[in-house]
Amino acid sequence: MTGADVPRPERFISASELGEYAYCRRAWWLRAVRGVTTEAQGNRFSAGHAAHRRHAWSLWWARALGWLAALLMAAALAALAWRTWQ
Repeated sequence: MTGADVPRPERFISASELGEYAYCRRAWWLRAVRGVTTEAQGNRFSAGHAAHRRHAWSLWWARALGWLAALLMAAALAALAWRTWQ
């Protein structure tokens, strides 16, 4: 039998595991495949969670500032058009 022919036992995957995988594949892999559960790894997970949270906030601010820039550009163009039509 080659490696592809070897039967492997099926494993139940819960909805929370799918959510964990969707959120961070690396964290899921470390926990589910490598079995990492030590305190040091828990600290790494906490740091990773904090990094994800900071990144989410930076994305939120970037989007908000992008919308603000678009709004200001539209206002400037409207003011310029208003002046040329008068």
